[in-house]
Amino acid sequence: MLFMLLISKKRIIIDEHILFVIIIQGLYLLFVILLYNNNYSNFNLFMQLLSLFLIITFIDSYIGFENFVRSYINVMLIMGIGGAIIFFIHAFIGLSPIFEVQYSEGGITYFFGLTSTNYYYYINDIRFLRVAGFFDEPGAFALFSLFAILLNKIYFDNRKVEKYLIIFTLFTFSMAFYIIMIGYYFLFYFNRSNLKYLVLLSFCIGAASSYLSNYEGNNRTIDYLYKATVQRLENDEMGMNAVDKRIARGAGDKKIFLDYPFWGVQNTNEVRGANIYSVIANHGLFGSLFYYAFLVYFLFSLFKLKGSTRVLFLKSFIVILANFFHRPEFFSVFTLLIIYSMIRYMNLYSKKIRVTNSYQRRSVKDLHVINPGLIA
Repeated sequence: MLFMLLISKKRIIIDEHILFVIIIQGLYLLFVILLYNNNYSNFNLFMQLLSLFLIITFIDSYIGFENFVRSYINVMLIMGIGGAIIFFIHAFIGLSPIFEVQYSEGGITYFFGLTSTNYYYYINDIRFLRVAGFFDEPGAFALFSLFAILLNKIYFDNRKVEKYLIIFTLFTFSMAFYIIMIGYYFLFYFNRSNLKYLVLLSFCIGAASSYLSNYEGNNRTIDYLYKATVQRLENDEMGMNAVDKRIARGAGDKKIFLDYPFWGVQNTNEVRGANIYSVIANHGLFGSLFYYAFLVYFLFSLFKLKGSTRVLFLKSFIVILANFFHRPEFFSVFTLLIIYSMIRYMNLYSKKIRVTNSYQRRSVKDLHVINPGLIA
């Protein structure tokens, strides 16, 4: 449908730079497909690149990226509000899902009308869920809400929207999101003047953690809230916490990477995924440069900027990289579209600065010709 709409339009806008990046990635994937024969996962990635190019061209030609980014932020905000409403209704009254979807052998996502979740309890007095928006699980919603926070910071810097996005995403109970947001605060807001807010926040977190850890009442909802948050950072009977378990999950992928360091194993069935080694285990060091071509392009575009704008995008880049520990697979259409939206703003800003500087140089030159003494 997008293709038919594009070919029917008299003038379409094509970003030649991103087309070059997509072609490079596509040629790499075709090479790997031919080399390893019948690699479905890489064929899937190749088809996603074609879809991505159509979507980027469609947005450029029909909508505009500023409008797309604004609508994306609003949709994520609406999902967050809906999730918070369902969270409290379920906690106080109790809700049953409208329907459920089995994504995998052990993964079921429950739909509640205004949100969905794969972490849901309603047994007698236990009424607890982790908000996932309209994604399959809370961590995915937290990731794309984080992207909305970054896009808002880059395009609009609306503090009120940023605050609401953060607050409503807290109901995912994603520890990765909590930790990354602490880093986000230090990168974008920490200074001496707001040190008191950091102390207050630390006190509130410490008090809440202490209450959950030492709670001995009969409210089992609080018990499950404890299990979804504080307990994940505490050592279990095996002496491991959530971070340790994530590291252990990557141990097998690390071994695969050491066995196939250059091109990787090129078999997703052998890679556990969702850890810092999963991409380099599958694609190797060389292949990962192609896999992460959008982020490489992001980095090169970043260094074309100067001053505070470069700092803004460098901080955003650091926040994106922080997700590698738990979600390094940055190749879905949606993820690359978000990253491209950031790159798009960078390139337009860089072009605007070049044009402004060029105009100023021409103006000064003309002024010098007309009245040299005026400049002196």
